[in-house]
Amino acid sequence: MRRDLAERLLANIMDWSDGEKAAECAALEAFAKYKYDEYQQYAPGLRFLESLALWLRQFNTQSERRAAYDFVRRRLVFVSEAEVNHLVELAFPTILRPQLVERTAAEIRIPAHRVHTITKSLPYEKHLRRTLVLGLSDGARTDRFRRANWREITNEQIWHAYDISSAKAQNLKEELEKDIAKLNAKGAGDEPKADPLFETVVLLDDFTASGTSFLRENGEGGWKGKIDKILNMLDDDQNGLGALMCPTGVKVVVVLYIAAPQAIQHLVPLLPKRGFARGDIELHVVHRLGDDQKLTSPRDDGILGLAGDDAYWDADADDEHARIGGKSFRYGYADCALPVVLSHNAPNNSIFLLWAEESSSVHGLFPRVSRHRTFG
Repeated sequence: MRRDLAERLLANIMDWSDGEKAAECAALEAFAKYKYDEYQQYAPGLRFLESLALWLRQFNTQSERRAAYDFVRRRLVFVSEAEVNHLVELAFPTILRPQLVERTAAEIRIPAHRVHTITKSLPYEKHLRRTLVLGLSDGARTDRFRRANWREITNEQIWHAYDISSAKAQNLKEELEKDIAKLNAKGAGDEPKADPLFETVVLLDDFTASGTSFLRENGEGGWKGKIDKILNMLDDDQNGLGALMCPTGVKVVVVLYIAAPQAIQHLVPLLPKRGFARGDIELHVVHRLGDDQKLTSPRDDGILGLAGDDAYWDADADDEHARIGGKSFRYGYADCALPVVLSHNAPNNSIFLLWAEESSSVHGLFPRVSRHRTFG
């Protein structure tokens, strides 16, 4: 019944004929069932069709509603839970294993294409065990990553956060010492012994569109962002995390499941500029968004015009986090202007009209829940 009411309301709002209603509602029903209804931040009882009707109703003219609806039908990108999980499962076999294979191949001096021989070798086991995987946020899905790779990665080398307590660091150290001692004992007498310290650190996260929350220059010759914070910790022997690292030759691998070209272009030159005293740092992306997915003029003038209209904007949305990006949230954090929604939350890099929070004067098609709550 609720769905029938939503379809009738949509037809009335859009002034569809019976034929248009039948065709459009059938398509919308398919979209909703396939992906959009799984959005996790909808209020209880709300689903995509109801949200779409409320979203379209706020526009004042039929031409505005048609522009908004055309955006949903042509340009909206919704990344489902299943799709993100698939990217998580691809991270190890497509990015991490090849790196470990290449490192081992150089050490034992055999061609890197002999993957089976290399992955069955003792040096590969040692390199694999001396790899530490950390989450950069709850979007890292370290639990899913562990379950997808349980045959190769142990619980004792994965942690959901990078800010590790001293107790957890001690536990990681003790388990690593035990496992490396066993691996060293398996080797021949003349085989080099591995130190019980981590030589590879993998930093996982789900999405970035601008890259500035990961790393940025502070304008005073220094750095800010998650990656800068972690590198400082890794360089500090007095820190629980730093004490687990090899003194030199450490490789930090940032693995993002999804990234926009803007973020990649921002991070790639900054990582070597920031540097890492103990080794190297590099970026890898499992799925790069297309160059054409950013909303641009003249192709997307309809929705960009609505996003720029004060009638569909809430000035309270521009908080201190918007100022970090240097641009208004109208077109998304750091002017990313994306049409992207993730199943668990809409990123603030997308246009404000898409993710306006429930407390806003504007109705968002996929209302976002911010990590930063405002009180008072």
